[in-house]
Amino acid sequence: KGIKEIANAICKLANNLDVESQNYTSYKLGLDWSNVDHVTKSLCRLSSQSNEYNQHVIHNDTLVILTFKAARSGSTFFSTVLVKALQAMKTSLNKTAYLNWEPYCRVGCYQLKSPALMESELSTILSSNCTNMTENPDPPLCKTPNTHKKCCPIPNCHANHSRSAISVLSLNPRFSDSVRWDKIISPSFPRTSSARVFNLRRTNLVKLAYSKYHHDGCHAINDGNLTNDCKPEDNSKTSFSFDCLLQCIQHYGIGDQEFSSSVAYVAAKNTKVQQPHLVLYEDVMRDQLHASKHVFKYVGVKVKEGDNFFNFTKQTRLHGDDICEYDDVNCTDWKMKLEKDYPCLLKQLDSNSTVAWSVPIESTADKTKLSIQGDCHRLQNLDTTNHTDRRYEELYLHRSWYYY
Repeated sequence: KGIKEIANAICKLANNLDVESQNYTSYKLGLDWSNVDHVTKSLCRLSSQSNEYNQHVIHNDTLVILTFKAARSGSTFFSTVLVKALQAMKTSLNKTAYLNWEPYCRVGCYQLKSPALMESELSTILSSNCTNMTENPDPPLCKTPNTHKKCCPIPNCHANHSRSAISVLSLNPRFSDSVRWDKIISPSFPRTSSARVFNLRRTNLVKLAYSKYHHDGCHAINDGNLTNDCKPEDNSKTSFSFDCLLQCIQHYGIGDQEFSSSVAYVAAKNTKVQQPHLVLYEDVMRDQLHASKHVFKYVGVKVKEGDNFFNFTKQTRLHGDDICEYDDVNCTDWKMKLEKDYPCLLKQLDSNSTVAWSVPIESTADKTKLSIQGDCHRLQNLDTTNHTDRRYEELYLHRSWYYY
């Protein structure tokens, strides 16, 4: 379809989509949508403001790199590629970098820090001209006893104004959900206006759920009551139940990922690129070299085809493609239940990790919502010949709108 038709379809979906009223409570915390429009609303607004709809504007003045993610969305691979890109920038552009990975990513930080204080600290991080390249030194100890260092992310560093330094920040925004990003990134702030914004997502929600279950569980709250923590015991094999599958998907697969993408758009709108660069876990699993080149290109690094920056080992994975092979999964029971009410999740259960999917959307006579009971479709593989980027419209529109 044409650009105008796709834009109209996104706007129609944005107007009908019920997101903010959904009860997402990962980590037993609520989500504050008051400062954040859902990504479909941002897409709609952007399409009406620019003739270069959904086109990345690339500059060679990168001073800030922001990455928004959720749990189990592919940050291990991405951080490896990003560090290599920063090393290339140091070699070719004489730029150093300071990396700050996942500040505030503890429930205790959420309870300790006010949104205003987080805004101040994040502004300090992004405006710093630190020169301690990729060493990621520990931040100073928190003044409050027994507080995790992630709660105190301000670095100890000395600014070196003789050459440019890149501030790199990667975070799960659900731990800073009340932060106002327009107070941190503004066209009037030269450094942050030159930011590159990434958004990491994993579209196979069944496999994300199983991975999250085995990495600290899927704690949540339903109807005001604490649910099963959905966490395997340390010393015994416990079943990954069907209820835990749905809980992990609802709160972590859908809730946290939708919020992360929406915050990424809010943060990007005041930058020169205007929108985030979407990196799907499944695209990475299909072709890591292609995904790496896109990261390099987006941050303004030119590397020749045979350069050893691209020669790294494949990302290791704790779990393989077929989760039905694992002792703690009863796929016979799951398939019977999924066939009845969960068409999208049934498709994803039998899919491998290189296949990307749209989000599950459920439509009724009076409402459209993202739902574990909704349906979805397989996305086309990225065109590695023409080096196309993945677009958010693919996640939300029916395939008839986007694919020929």
